[in-house]
Amino acid sequence: MSFISHQTFKICTHLTLVLISLLSACNTKQEPSQSQASNQLSRPTLIEVNKLSKDLLFIFKDEKGIEKTVMTLDSIPEKARNQVQVVDLKLSPSERSSRHFVQLFDLRKVNSVGLFPGKVIERNILEDALASAQTLPEQPAIIVYSTAWCGVCKKARAFLKEKGLAFIEKDIEKDKAAARELQEKCERARVPLGGVPVIDVGGALMRGFDPNRLMSMLKSK
Repeated sequence: MSFISHQTFKICTHLTLVLISLLSACNTKQEPSQSQASNQLSRPTLIEVNKLSKDLLFIFKDEKGIEKTVMTLDSIPEKARNQVQVVDLKLSPSERSSRHFVQLFDLRKVNSVGLFPGKVIERNILEDALASAQTLPEQPAIIVYSTAWCGVCKKARAFLKEKGLAFIEKDIEKDKAAARELQEKCERARVPLGGVPVIDVGGALMRGFDPNRLMSMLKSK
């Protein structure tokens, strides 16, 4: 009986050591960094901010570098409007991915479609972004002329949202004024009109959708 007891003790000891080893391996697993985690998350869509937008929270730094939070655009000093975090209070923190991303805007001047230029950036590089740039480059106005049934239009829309680019979409079948507007633009630019999407990037027209060409057009503006 003592021999059996001794063997049992050895087996139990061995199993205990194996279990400890497995637990140690689990505990040494590295957690993903904030940067890695944010890369795995889907980037939120850039919100549209104009002079009449409501339910927004504005975060900026004053002349002494002290962070301030206000609820109205008029409460932000002119000198502090070039770099302002904007929070859409209509969206939940999870919808904003607020732990990992912030939306940064230049609130001094609207673009040609009445929107303030902005961009979505990772929260962990916010301070670097604020320190490295005094102003945000103004995004050229983007207008997507489309139809409800157009699959390529859906791809263009998804791409623009993924890149955090503000745009206006006009359905030329539902909006006759938009159809006339597109026709006039095509005639002026001598671009053949036929098929959608047609994307207006700061006055330059692109028929169809080519992601690389679209980004090149944005950079050239």
